[in-house]
Amino acid sequence: MTMVDLTGKVAVISGAGSGLGLSTAMRLAEQGADLFLHYRTPRPQMDEAVVTLRQSGRRVEVMAADFATDPGLAAQMVQTAIARLGKVDILVNNAAVVLKREALEHYPRELFEEYMTVNVTAVFLALQAAARHMIERGAGGRIINLSSIHSRVTTEDFSGYAAAKGAVNALTYAAAVRLGKHGITVNAVAPGAIQVERSTPLTEAKRALWAEKIPLGRLGVPDDIASLITFLASDEAGYISGEVIVVDGAVTRRFAPV
Repeated sequence: MTMVDLTGKVAVISGAGSGLGLSTAMRLAEQGADLFLHYRTPRPQMDEAVVTLRQSGRRVEVMAADFATDPGLAAQMVQTAIARLGKVDILVNNAAVVLKREALEHYPRELFEEYMTVNVTAVFLALQAAARHMIERGAGGRIINLSSIHSRVTTEDFSGYAAAKGAVNALTYAAAVRLGKHGITVNAVAPGAIQVERSTPLTEAKRALWAEKIPLGRLGVPDDIASLITFLASDEAGYISGEVIVVDGAVTRRFAPV
């Protein structure tokens, strides 16, 4: 069943090599969008997906880049997408550093700066490049940033990640206000615990323990996030802007007594 119609749209997705990014790419393509996919390191599942999508008639271009080394490559990603596919209608800022943790009192400056470089600076530069292009075209656009529940509630040793995602929220608000007059919506999606490749080493017992803390009784899956991103990318979401939408099975609403 077609949820929305993205026929003729071009979507740029950073961090599309696996997990949420790849699931989003597949969902957007199912609804008719052509794709420009960024990845940091090669992933077999992405290569397979690209072949499948091209066989189905979708235009798909890819680009490898490490935003930690040069966040300016995020702007180049958008510019390359325009050069190869002619335009950009949708930007999904998904690439992020997630797993590196350290206690606040011992947090290395280099690690904090890496979080900011990839999770904030690269997001800003991609958003800026897409906004300039969308304003020049005069056809509006959709920008969706990936935030996290750690921007609102968090646990120990997530200082850098939480701070970076908080900055993403603030950037989302500011960009929505600035770009609204051009018909460009800017929103963020804040996932909770999502079962992706990096969490597959978890034991069944550990996953069950996590699920017990979530009111809906399960971890999320990438499609839970991809479906919302697809809606926000569509014409049906044309009056939604400046929002950070939490997708977490209600875990951040659950009272946890001390």
